Amino acid sequence: MPGRHIDATMDGVALSTIGGIIVREVHEDAPTIETINGERPGGYGQLVLGKKRQSLKVAIECLITEIHNLATRTAKAEALAKWANGSVLELSNHPGRVLNGYLSGEPTLGEVRDYNSPLRIEFTADQVPYWEDKTATTAADSGTEESGTLTVPGSVKTPVMVTVKPTSSTVTSFSVTVGGQTIALTDISVGTLQTLYIDRDERDTLRIRRGSTSYMSYRTAASADDLMVSPGTVSYSFTASAAVNVTFSFKGRWA
Repeated sequence: MPGRHIDATMDGVALSTIGGIIVREVHEDAPTIETINGERPGGYGQLVLGKKRQSLKVAIECLITEIHNLATRTAKAEALAKWANGSVLELSNHPGRVLNGYLSGEPTLGEVRDYNSPLRIEFTADQVPYWEDKTATTAADSGTEESGTLTVPGSVKTPVMVTVKPTSSTVTSFSVTVGGQTIALTDISVGTLQTLYIDRDERDTLRIRRGSTSYMSYRTAASADDLMVSPGTVSYSFTASAAVNVTFSFKGRWA
């Protein structure tokens, strides 16, 4: 897509801070998709169980706008690569959203030497291969047994994170259901000065913890593997052995 009016920011630093460089074009490659197969009943052949997005790659082509020579192009290419070596990309054509990933391609020597060639960088997201809302949507509730609804933005499924803070006495059991998926914890100990988190690790995998102590093993056998919900209006409920403040947090993901 033409990028004449596209602004780019990496880890909160605008590309314009380099000076003399503008975005010419932005290309989003077709996402890499993994097909998930399973055996047919009786072991006769394979069934396609679904498809999972593996990665999303964005290429940004930049032009030098000031009079330059080879030394200038080399310096600008180095500055561009340094700027792009971050983890959170924002583009003005995706307002309010970010892509979490890493620098996967720098300007080549051929691009630097060719005065008619743009300088190109590539940014790849594979842990969360979607544009994601920059700011989380939150909702709060309190008590020992409550229910309600959440309005989840986005165009694909996204995880719901839950924070639990006891208000009166130690919580020894807690169960939460979101969008029909339940995680139940038993034989736990979360005091009034402590917090229970159902959130994500750096690989975007479910994590349950009290501080640095993992509570994953305290799930009941019937608990869901994750709290992933589709966009739209989603119901929730929770029960706790003692009164708690519960906060739900989620970011819309966009294909």
